Amino acid sequence: MTKGKEIKRENFDVSPEQQADIETLQAVLETPSKKDAVLMAVQLALHLAAETRKGNQFFVGHPGEDLQRFVMLGIEKPDVRRWMYLVEHSHPWKRQLYVKGRKLPAAAVWVGIKTNHLSMEEAMDNWDLSQGAIHEIIEYCETHKDLLEMEAAEELRLLHEKGIEIGCPTARR
Repeated sequence: MTKGKEIKRENFDVSPEQQADIETLQAVLETPSKKDAVLMAVQLALHLAAETRKGNQFFVGHPGEDLQRFVMLGIEKPDVRRWMYLVEHSHPWKRQLYVKGRKLPAAAVWVGIKTNHLSMEEAMDNWDLSQGAIHEIIEYCETHKDLLEMEAAEELRLLHEKGIEIGCPTARR
């Protein structure tokens, strides 16, 4: 035994399918042993869990193509909150919610409220929404800032790839 370290042996039964999975993992990770493969997978799972707890989300895709949200099975807790005024909307990579019955992203309302310093009444009038809907949009956007920021950055990247620059033009004299 290694001096100064306490080593504990872990024994557990695996089905033939689980054994095949572990062997496949070992081959994919190119580790010298099944133990090394399992320990590497544990380290990866711990890292992903820590990042998820910080509110980070993971997306996969190829450069220049639309990204797809990668759901961390067994790590992420599903958002079981049922929104009354917001719904999912079919989009290749955007996952933010939209105002029910409209093609209006919640973030568009939220950014408009913040940017233009709108009161509740002004926001309600501007988008013809109820006070409950405005409150829900603000709550959703405040609790999903990371997602909204990621989507905004991806939108800018896609526009940049198309040669469209967004930003403040430089003053010319």
